[in-house]
Amino acid sequence: MNILSSRFLILCFFAVLAFASCEKKDYQTIVELDEENIQNYIRQNNLTMTPFGNTGMYYQVLEEGDGKELNYDEIVPLVYTLKTHDGSFSSLDTFSVVNRYADYIGYFPYGSDIANSQPGSPLDNEEGLKVVLKQVLKRSNSKVRVLIPSRDAYGRNGSGKIGSNQSIDYVIHAIDPEDLPAYESYSIKTYLSSLGTNDDYIETPSGIFYHISQEGTGNQVPAESTIKVGYVLKTLNGTIVEQSPTDSLSIVLATTVPGWREVLPKLKEGGKVHMILPSSQAYGIAGTSSSSTGSGIPPFSAIDFEVSVKKIVD
Repeated sequence: MNILSSRFLILCFFAVLAFASCEKKDYQTIVELDEENIQNYIRQNNLTMTPFGNTGMYYQVLEEGDGKELNYDEIVPLVYTLKTHDGSFSSLDTFSVVNRYADYIGYFPYGSDIANSQPGSPLDNEEGLKVVLKQVLKRSNSKVRVLIPSRDAYGRNGSGKIGSNQSIDYVIHAIDPEDLPAYESYSIKTYLSSLGTNDDYIETPSGIFYHISQEGTGNQVPAESTIKVGYVLKTLNGTIVEQSPTDSLSIVLATTVPGWREVLPKLKEGGKVHMILPSSQAYGIAGTSSSSTGSGIPPFSAIDFEVSVKKIVD
């Protein structure tokens, strides 16, 4: 190789280096993308948010709360909503399994039953949403808003209806367990008002609201009896969770939920009743299904029962 050829190759090499160094970066890191999306979301929704250190998360205390200090060794009832920042997914219905949580805060949002039993999303990261709640959600009856960057939520793969690289807007409300009866009574009254039938219902000391539409003409239902019934069970968002077979179902009244044991003996054979039961008279603070399944009775949920007594068996 002669000197001219060598010099030419050297000049070409430096030209390539110079071009590469001047080439404009045409991509964003996930950190940059998350920050841009969150800042746009804050501006578009006129939010007042505080950065949570250098984590990329933002929070706002919506209500300080007047209840007792939250204890991580106790079950805490939470109502929460979440939506993606692009609006493609929202879960705002508080009478759904996926919007209610009754477990230790440290296991939010999946619950202790499935902790460590299956691979979790980055939401399980101890430095993510969990640490925000621990430091910001101080007292019961408080409410906080937390913006979670996609890398601390469901990442580039998304989850279900949540798409790729979607940051999440959470609003989380901690309810004092002692205030649950009042909370549920308010929920039931609001529900009955929406049906236009509030004045027709009797409220019992246990918090049940019921209306007997048909007293029946047969014998009075004994408290310890076996009866054939037809029923429809709904949550307060109108979702039918369960209903009896058309040929009716035989049940031992003493083994049913407390609300049935209290109300059905007020009927006679052939009677019909509509009753709204608070969770204490139905399926309790835990409900019948975890938030991971998306079905069943939500935690600490009042429920709607329509029951007809077909026959007293014994």
